[in-house]
Amino acid sequence: MNKDLQNEFKATNDGDHWGNCMGWLFAVCDYLTFETDEIVPDEWQFKPSLFGANEDCFNYQTLRHLAFEQYITTEDVLHFGNLLVRFSEMLKRKGLDY
Repeated sequence: MNKDLQNEFKATNDGDHWGNCMGWLFAVCDYLTFETDEIVPDEWQFKPSLFGANEDCFNYQTLRHLAFEQYITTEDVLHFGNLLVRFSEMLKRKGLDY
């Protein structure tokens, strides 16, 4: 996993693992949908907002900044999203979702 994404994910974790995971997953989906030519995988079950990306979201801004500075690639973001989906499934199995 890209170390910059890993560090940003860790930095935003305030103990609410489900909320942190979902916040990043929505930001990743918005980023892929509105900033790249990639299609969000169907298994992520994401539907984009009619109003576009949540550009005020810190995680979304972080993704845009890291991409602008060329610290991450679209492939890095897709891989990160796949990890987030697996993490969310693990949290659900443990009953830590809400």
